[in-house]
Amino acid sequence: MVHQAPLTRSPAPAQDRAIDPYEELIALMHLRTVMWKRVEGRGRWTLRFRGNGHVKFGVVAAGTCVLTGVGPPRELAPGDFLLLAAPPEDAFVGTADVEAAGGDEVPSHASGTVLTLGTGGGEPAQLLCGHVELATANANLLLDLMPDVIHLRAADRAAERPTRLIHLLKDEALADRPGSGLVQERLAEVLLVEALRSRPPAAGPIAPGLLRGLADPQIAAALTALHADVRRPWTVTELAARAHLSRSTFSQRFLDLVGTPPIDYLVAWRMALAKDALARGATAAQVAGAVGYGSPSAFSSAFHRHVGIRPGRFARTDERRGLAGPLSAAVSPA
Repeated sequence: MVHQAPLTRSPAPAQDRAIDPYEELIALMHLRTVMWKRVEGRGRWTLRFRGNGHVKFGVVAAGTCVLTGVGPPRELAPGDFLLLAAPPEDAFVGTADVEAAGGDEVPSHASGTVLTLGTGGGEPAQLLCGHVELATANANLLLDLMPDVIHLRAADRAAERPTRLIHLLKDEALADRPGSGLVQERLAEVLLVEALRSRPPAAGPIAPGLLRGLADPQIAAALTALHADVRRPWTVTELAARAHLSRSTFSQRFLDLVGTPPIDYLVAWRMALAKDALARGATAAQVAGAVGYGSPSAFSSAFHRHVGIRPGRFARTDERRGLAGPLSAAVSPA
């Protein structure tokens, strides 16, 4: 189920709540949640992940297991929350003494509510698992913002909210209620925002990008203004005024925190909006004015310069997902 949102938002009146760049970013993703059921691992077992660019998530309901293939091995205990941003093919969860080769891959649309892996007696490890599909040409904008792994221990209060969301997602996925698909999409959006906000301190400093920029109140003020009116012909001087900084100080701080100059960021965000609109059937003429260009030809030239192909071809191609790199580098961490 895909819900089309407006291409851009009108400038927010002073009394209205400011536009949140997080919300803008998540709105571009057109998320689709696919629940994987409850996984039970008995004895020696392996659950491997397919490297398909999706976001995997889960909570350990009972027992223990180990995540390998994404950095150092991580021991998972009951109540732990885990989120993997596009894990590689060799990532897997299971018992510590087995390899991923030959392990079981959870089928996304398997029938039934429980998948049992491995053999042996004793109490099984239980995981509530699922994944989020980012069905958009701008998927890399979100994936590059996220750490490869977010592991929240059960004792960490930050794990409480995403764990509750997973249980709600499970309930919606397994129930036959009207509007369930829409509820799952919204819960998935909230889950991803919670994951971004709950980044553990042990993960180290935030790399330059949108997350780091929003953590600085003055740069966040400029980013919020830019996102609220993407059609405006912003200048560095105007954005610096929103941040209450001198032009030179603002330019350097924006570059240090976001990883790209302010106007380059503006162009990259306009192109992300344009790619989304073109993929949903809008014409170059319709998109041009909506993202701040005076004519379709000016927009077409800018789009070709930043994306590598003309808007018309982009709208027809089946390879849109692979064209997000240049924009991703400007909007998200290097």
